[in-house]
Amino acid sequence: MDALPPPPPAIERPAQPSLLVSARRNAAPNDAAQNDAVQNDRDAPVFYVDATNGDDRRSGHGPKEAWKSLDKVNATAFPPGSRVLFERGESWRGSLLASSSGTTDRPVTYGAYGKGDAPVIDARGASVAVSLNGRTNVAFDGLTITGAADTGLLLGPRARNVSVTNVTVAGNGGSGIVIAGTSDGLRIDGSAITGNGAYGIVHYAADNTDQVITRNTIADNGWRKDGGVYSGWNGRILTGEIAHNRVFNNGVNGGEGRSHGLYHDQGQAGSALKIHDNLIHDNPRGAGILAKSSTEIYRNVIFRNADAGLSLGQNRGIDVTYRVYDNEFYDNNGGVLQHQKGNGSITLELRDNLFHRNGKRAAIIIADSIGKSVTGNRVSNDAKAENRAETRTGTTAIQQQGGTVQEASGLRPESVR
Repeated sequence: MDALPPPPPAIERPAQPSLLVSARRNAAPNDAAQNDAVQNDRDAPVFYVDATNGDDRRSGHGPKEAWKSLDKVNATAFPPGSRVLFERGESWRGSLLASSSGTTDRPVTYGAYGKGDAPVIDARGASVAVSLNGRTNVAFDGLTITGAADTGLLLGPRARNVSVTNVTVAGNGGSGIVIAGTSDGLRIDGSAITGNGAYGIVHYAADNTDQVITRNTIADNGWRKDGGVYSGWNGRILTGEIAHNRVFNNGVNGGEGRSHGLYHDQGQAGSALKIHDNLIHDNPRGAGILAKSSTEIYRNVIFRNADAGLSLGQNRGIDVTYRVYDNEFYDNNGGVLQHQKGNGSITLELRDNLFHRNGKRAAIIIADSIGKSVTGNRVSNDAKAENRAETRTGTTAIQQQGGTVQEASGLRPESVR
């Protein structure tokens, strides 16, 4: 993975996009779980923080006893199950640093109370706005995180049993959410990761397990003009799902052909990542999805990306398997592109996908000798006659303008990255 450079001394921020946050939809618990939750709520202390009327000399146990500052919150040890609630409509300058770990069934939660807009943690140029600070079993719920010179929400050095729900991470000079070390049990749900200078979300280490990124808006990230590789999500996941997200307009000033909607990077052996039911579109510098490690990709709608809807390969020495089915690709610069096979093997199952309007490329381009099963894929009748991939010497192309597409093999597209 390309290293993320330090932020420049002065960061020119564009006008921020509107912040789109999905509504939270929790499954109804069964009676036993509900009773346990009620008992835990009774036992767990709640602390209140009010930036306007609070006072750090108070107890914190109630809105009228609220604390005032982030310094007080950062310096307090909280028992498992504690809830630290910031008043809605208020804003705090500086960094929020998690000070305590919870337990598996009783996390320490940083959340919100009252009415109005989400409480804002505004770093005002500090390196990090909110940091997990080495803690485990922590939840962030209903906050807005902004103003960091580098990272909005830093999860590390190891994010173990961490949840990020209904959180807006926007307007930070570097990446929105950084998972700094190997993570186990991470949930990013119903949140907006928008308008950050570098990546929307990035995993910097491999072997991350039980990762769920779902129902988020990941958009308008990568506006920094330093030539970095800034995808909506970039990383390596061993087990987990990226599902039901809307991912668009990421990497606007990133590396041409190298900044993508979702980027499953190389070097993750044995990955079982599933990417499904996402809307991935209008990413202006690369593919909708680039997968270099094994990935199961299904029921996504992928359209109007600058490069192919889905780019596969570049696996180096790792054996990889791709299962790609029931997706719809349109108005990308090609549908599915496999190229630059590494020393490891590639096995591809490509079935029952719909392709139409694929620019100047074929719907399916398989450039290397790989193990493959290509069946049941369709090109819609509105595919245009000029949608043919250019070939180099010694290559052949097969493309049908309607009906089943078997493959376009032996191609080396001019824009291989």
